[in-house]
Amino acid sequence: MRLFYVLILWVVSIGVFAQQAKDLPLLERPVSLVAENEKITLILTRIGQLGGFSFSYNSSIVDPDLTISLNIQNLTVRQVLNEIFAGQLTYKAKGNYVILTKTPAPPVKNNAVTLIVSGYVEDVAGNKLPQVSIYHKPSITSTITDAYGFFRIKIEKRTDSLLLSVSKKEYRDTLLQITESANQYYIITMRPLVPLATELPELKTDSLFTPTLKEELTLPYASEPNVQNISDTLYALAQVSILPFIGSNGRLSANVINEYSINFFGGYSLGTRQIELGFFVNLDRGDVRWLQIAGFGNMVGGNFYGIQTAGFFNLNGGSTTAVQLAGFANTNLSDAHGVQVAGFSNTNLSSMNGVQVAGFSNFNNQASYGVQAAGFANVQRGNYRGSQFAGFANIATDKIYGSQISGFFNYAGKVRGTQLAIINYADSVGGVPIGLFSFVNRGYHKIEVAADEVFPVNVAFRTGVRKFYTILTAGFKPEKSFAANDTSVWTFGYGVGATRKLTKWWYLDFDLVSQHVNKGGFTNSLSLLNKAYLGFDFQLAPKFSIATGLTLNGYVSRPSFADNPGLFTYYTPSTYTVKVGANTNLALWLGAKVGLRFL
Repeated sequence: MRLFYVLILWVVSIGVFAQQAKDLPLLERPVSLVAENEKITLILTRIGQLGGFSFSYNSSIVDPDLTISLNIQNLTVRQVLNEIFAGQLTYKAKGNYVILTKTPAPPVKNNAVTLIVSGYVEDVAGNKLPQVSIYHKPSITSTITDAYGFFRIKIEKRTDSLLLSVSKKEYRDTLLQITESANQYYIITMRPLVPLATELPELKTDSLFTPTLKEELTLPYASEPNVQNISDTLYALAQVSILPFIGSNGRLSANVINEYSINFFGGYSLGTRQIELGFFVNLDRGDVRWLQIAGFGNMVGGNFYGIQTAGFFNLNGGSTTAVQLAGFANTNLSDAHGVQVAGFSNTNLSSMNGVQVAGFSNFNNQASYGVQAAGFANVQRGNYRGSQFAGFANIATDKIYGSQISGFFNYAGKVRGTQLAIINYADSVGGVPIGLFSFVNRGYHKIEVAADEVFPVNVAFRTGVRKFYTILTAGFKPEKSFAANDTSVWTFGYGVGATRKLTKWWYLDFDLVSQHVNKGGFTNSLSLLNKAYLGFDFQLAPKFSIATGLTLNGYVSRPSFADNPGLFTYYTPSTYTVKVGANTNLALWLGAKVGLRFL
């Protein structure tokens, strides 16, 4: 019974192996054959039977009386035919036939012999290696082994010998020297970079390495075999391409540095030394210099030197020197030096030294200098030497040695210039912040509770720097009681001011404040109280002072309005009233203020 199961398993295994073999291309099917002085026609028949196909050939190219001896063990049909015919015949698979034809003599043109070099690439264990690069440097010609390790390359041989380079990632590069002037067939063995312990036990695994190209930016097609395998740098005077890898440099284009490059829909290079023009896109893994123009975009993995312009974007992995122009965006993963202009944004993940102009935003990730101008916002991480101009906001996370001017908001660490926006924030300011509200962390902050001749209760927040600060203020005057809000008079307003240090504890203040005065609810009429204040601030403690001084008051109102607020309840000063226009009065008087300040 056990023998029966063994036989069943053997038959099933043979069936599975046969099915797997039939799934292979005809020329890659393995055969084993032993023959002793058999006629070649009979041997071909046996090979066809073993491989599950038929041969097709003209009887004139195969001598029927030729006898040969073979001892073949598990070789592909292609290898067997190469051993039998030694390159005299050419063969290709079509349907269920292998067609044999006579190999033509290599053509000779301009003292160059056109050779066809073919064969297999395998590792030290005899396993076929796919995706291996075989290339000829001088002519920039290449091919890649297929899934079964087979390659075929057509090459021009102009001298007594030529060298083919064989490269694969994680394997040692190999050179194949061709000296014959006839078509050649080779079996190439490649050794891994990390040697097997049984081969070289005395070597450490870190003693071997493969030099690689330093790419700051991973571009498309990074998984291409030639990009992965080849560390050599090739050079060409010019490249003309239709699409990446379809052009004068073929599949080696990503390994070639060109002096000039002209790309129609797209081009791919290792680098460009002079000028690169692309009607759609230019792709360079390494450095580019002098001039690069693309209708849509430029992508450079290394450094760029010169002028770069594109209809949509420029993207560089290394540092960028000189000018960038893009209809949408410029992006650099390292430093930028020069001028950037973009319809939407400029982004530098390192520093920027020069001028930035963008329709929407500019961003620098490290210390920079120059001028930033953006329609919406500028963002600077690290120190910045220069000024920022934006339609909405400027942000500098550290020091800025210049000014910030925006339509709404400025933020900075230490500012050595002026801030101008509706809202300003800084840790410290060397100049003055100008806006509706400015807060300087190490600047001037005061909460004031005060009384004057009109409002017994006034609260104000004074913020900015001593040279220039803003004042948000509100006041309240009950007419009957705090519960009778319908007759109470209250005010809110805004002002600016400056204070000058006279002694260590004595300051001179000058304020200008404008307040809207209301009775009950909001008074929907002209009711504006303007104050010019000149007074003293006596610093009694680090965060406590007493302020007092005189005010020149001007109250503007319309007498025709029936319910104007009453200003004077507790004290009525001497006023001087003048008529301004047809229906406006201006009342002037001198007043005073006394208050307590905190912070």
